[in-house]
Amino acid sequence: MAVSVAPRLPLLPVLLVLAVAAAPAAAEVRQSPLYTVTPEGGSINITCSVRVSGTLLGVHLRQSHLPEMRKVTYYDDESTPTVDARFRGRVVFSGTMDNLTITMQRLRPEDSGAYFCEAIAEDGQGWGAGTTLVVTDTLSPEASACLGTQLTGFTFPVALALGCLLVVLGLAAMCVLKRRQIRNMCPARERSTAGVIYEDMSCSRRNTISIANHYQ
Repeated sequence: MAVSVAPRLPLLPVLLVLAVAAAPAAAEVRQSPLYTVTPEGGSINITCSVRVSGTLLGVHLRQSHLPEMRKVTYYDDESTPTVDARFRGRVVFSGTMDNLTITMQRLRPEDSGAYFCEAIAEDGQGWGAGTTLVVTDTLSPEASACLGTQLTGFTFPVALALGCLLVVLGLAAMCVLKRRQIRNMCPARERSTAGVIYEDMSCSRRNTISIANHYQ
């Protein structure tokens, strides 16, 4: 059974980011998505769109981690992007510096957390609204196969018991119907027997004066 791993979001770094975002920023940063859930081994695309009045020097992606904002990646047009050792070999960059998409692959439960885009400009910096990532655990193939076997072993006896129950109910219903039919037929036979009048048509009674039949 898959178990969700709730992200640890230290309050102090988040408040610091919100305070910086509330102040007049030298760079306007739009970040998406705001929230996503993915299974272990999946991937996420975080997009940082930046608008500055001056020159954009670079874009950081940072992870909220007490007591600091941990650097995940740094990208600019003049040098080779840098990636933290925890994510090395699992990050791909696409787009331009002012509209950068950072793809994080082969995610692990410990990667859960809040990620923020930070734009560095000549006259200051700007922060994105953040992306909350939740990476859920997945079962191993052996555990999945074992669970499937258990479910199959449990389902067959239940289906067999239900089938037997339905057969018994069907037979009981047929017995009730047959009994009702027999009961309905018996009064009809009694009524038909009481109403029959037998007349002696033998030769010895041909000259006998007939008596009126009061039952007709």
